[in-house]
Amino acid sequence: MGKGVIVGGGIIGLSIARELHKRGYEITVVDKDRIGFGASWVAGGMLAPQAEGLKPGIFFDFCLESRQMYKDFVEELKDDTGINSNYWKCGIFCPAFSEEDAEELINRLTTYKTLGLSGQWLDRRDIEKNYLSLGKDIIGGVLFEEDGQVDNRLLMKALREYALKNFEVIEETRVIKIEEKNGEFFRLYTNNGYVDGDFCVLSAGAWSGKILDIPVFPVKGEMAGVDIEMGEIDKVFFSSRAYIIPRFDYSRLVIGATEERVGFQDGNSIKGVMKLFKGLIDTFPHMKSKNIQEIWFGYRPGTTDLDPILGDYFIKNVYIATGHYRNGILLAPITAKIMADLIDRNEGNKYLDVFSYKRFV
Repeated sequence: MGKGVIVGGGIIGLSIARELHKRGYEITVVDKDRIGFGASWVAGGMLAPQAEGLKPGIFFDFCLESRQMYKDFVEELKDDTGINSNYWKCGIFCPAFSEEDAEELINRLTTYKTLGLSGQWLDRRDIEKNYLSLGKDIIGGVLFEEDGQVDNRLLMKALREYALKNFEVIEETRVIKIEEKNGEFFRLYTNNGYVDGDFCVLSAGAWSGKILDIPVFPVKGEMAGVDIEMGEIDKVFFSSRAYIIPRFDYSRLVIGATEERVGFQDGNSIKGVMKLFKGLIDTFPHMKSKNIQEIWFGYRPGTTDLDPILGDYFIKNVYIATGHYRNGILLAPITAKIMADLIDRNEGNKYLDVFSYKRFV
């Protein structure tokens, strides 16, 4: 079947690699650090095309289709590895902190319902009876029942486990150049030598633009985790102030996320962490007494039009799957499928047409 070289061991790269391996390909994954511990490890894990407020169109369709695939995706991975990723269709509630918020959410709900999607407005009295406290400015909100979450760290542990058992994994190795010969993929040039293969997939997240001339750049996000009691918060709460994610096993409450174009600036900032905790307390005032478990940061792979870059490249047998921005976790199942169909069967797809790198040429 041939040997594929995957550049980048995050959720996109490892999901594509796994799909190709299941189709009979030999796989090598090359990562500048350790596979499974980049942006995908530090994400929130929301599966939230409706809560995110995506506008109807092909990218929204792409996200909805991947959301529909998620249950099977994680169950098959559990069968492969024995690791449960704690997929949870808990629903995502978008609180309205003002009449303007309420109007926007109701308009969004109306639009989505014309597409046959679910959702419902809840008044404050419908919400506050279920929680120990609720921010004084929240007047109601919209619940999107089909949105949910996965524990992205457990998911990455499962994908890492699969990779280490089934692939050649080359870690702590930086790809300097994808080399071509006579217009075709030849090999990778890295700081530790050369890596050969029959084809290459670039899925290096925010670092992809350093390897090929494509408009991918880092969008930094800061996050935090705090203690939570069993059943204390039973849904994801998503607003412009913060998103608040109770893990299925209530091991922590995840709060995110800031968004800054500051390059690869390292570390957490005071202003970033303060924004997170203010958003949490604005939503659930009683949480101010909780212990902090962890604060962290990462780099989303942004593009100039905020859509991913998928498909083949002008160099034969070089493929791109990057730029998923805020939706890398959500879009892993569908990206793996359409990229494997392209590589394995040369099968096109409407999404590959729209998200091709050629739109930037």
